[in-house]
Amino acid sequence: MNIFEDARDGRLDQFKLDQYKTSSFDINAIDPETGLTLLATAVLKGRTDVVKLLLQNNASATKLSQGDRTPVWFAAMGSMKKKDRAEIIRLLHAHGADINKPSSGDANYTPLMKVVAEWKDVNTVRQLIDLGADKTLKNSDRETAAMIAFKKKKDAMIDALNIWVYIVTSSVLKDIVESSYETSEIKILSHSNEVQESKTAEEYKNDIIRFISKNRMDGFFKNDDPFINTLVEKAAKLKASPPDPTLKSDKDIRDLIKVSLYQQVILCDDSTSMSIGNRIKVQQHLVKRITKFATYIIPDEDGVELRFINSSVSGSRLHEAEVETIMTNMQPTGDTDIGTNLITKILKPLVYDKLENKELKRPLLVSIITDGCPEPEASNMLRSTIIGCGKKLIKAGYEPETVLFQVSQIGNSKASKKFFDSLRNDKQLKRVLYCSSDRSDKESEGSKQNEVELEQWVYVTIVPPDELSVVV
Repeated sequence: MNIFEDARDGRLDQFKLDQYKTSSFDINAIDPETGLTLLATAVLKGRTDVVKLLLQNNASATKLSQGDRTPVWFAAMGSMKKKDRAEIIRLLHAHGADINKPSSGDANYTPLMKVVAEWKDVNTVRQLIDLGADKTLKNSDRETAAMIAFKKKKDAMIDALNIWVYIVTSSVLKDIVESSYETSEIKILSHSNEVQESKTAEEYKNDIIRFISKNRMDGFFKNDDPFINTLVEKAAKLKASPPDPTLKSDKDIRDLIKVSLYQQVILCDDSTSMSIGNRIKVQQHLVKRITKFATYIIPDEDGVELRFINSSVSGSRLHEAEVETIMTNMQPTGDTDIGTNLITKILKPLVYDKLENKELKRPLLVSIITDGCPEPEASNMLRSTIIGCGKKLIKAGYEPETVLFQVSQIGNSKASKKFFDSLRNDKQLKRVLYCSSDRSDKESEGSKQNEVELEQWVYVTIVPPDELSVVV
């Protein structure tokens, strides 16, 4: 039996360690059999008490094992109880561990990526981010942690990665999954630390002009556009005096400006099934919050477009109070013909007719909130409608990303989940559709949920991190 075996088996205590110290022993030595340091050996097996002991006896939290792997990396890799992983990471961080150091022996995966890839441990993902894990880092395959979560269909991980420090705005705005479209000319403004903090309206304007140019939106917005000037001037005032605790940084404000370039359109489900449980209340609250952040910096005379699947009631250029009145009076009745009514109530009047008359002034962001799959229309009608919209845009000389779509699920029926999964996994829709998980009702159950958390979720459905998304 040697010290590495004692550490691995959890038998190493202060008495034994003192005995080993009587010989010429280096506490940071590497096991010739495994290539691991003593600390990494204990970490890998989740031996919390041994890890604490070794750190108290000056074991290095940064000493690398074979493959350039840090002790934190082994905490992310090792099979152990979640509470042990969390405590070990906390201890290592407190002793100067590098949270972001990737492993060259594991495709340059960082500890954050490793947890996302290997475990269903959302709390550790949040913990790593809170401790400074960088979500923008990429492995050898040019994947970020969020992209790994997206690829592995780990919705809870995606939510955990999204919610971190992101703020609120209006509906859904996805950026292209860079690895999937890296040969494309489409570019985005990165959320990485390379972007300099903006402090004036002029700097905000320079940022957004670059964004417009890189995303081929020049046909809608010119450098001296009064609409752009309004956005950046209001954004600068917002930064000086934030109206909401979630609007914290310049990056938050830049994201809000990007979202505000889009005409926000909301299609609400008012079918009979919406009367189940608290679905109506959830939708009312969500639409109200969406509207609030969609109208923060746009011109006063502008606002959101609101439509319903069944009701003929509609509203244009609405603000929060007007939306609240309409939503409060909504009475659920009828079927769930989403695609059919998306065409007749939104795409034809707001897109197709304007294309024909050359009157399309802004790109659109269409948010659909529903509790179930289409009925009685065919289940593929929504898909066909979205693809058809892209074809019409291309034929008229526009980019297919001129109209983006987001679908949010309220409720948790199995049929609805199957429908949402089919949309989420459809490769033909990835550039123009973001399909959220069924967090809507879970995050909006009245006063039981923290308001800031709700707003953070709403914002994530609007501006998810660059790694996850469709084009903006």
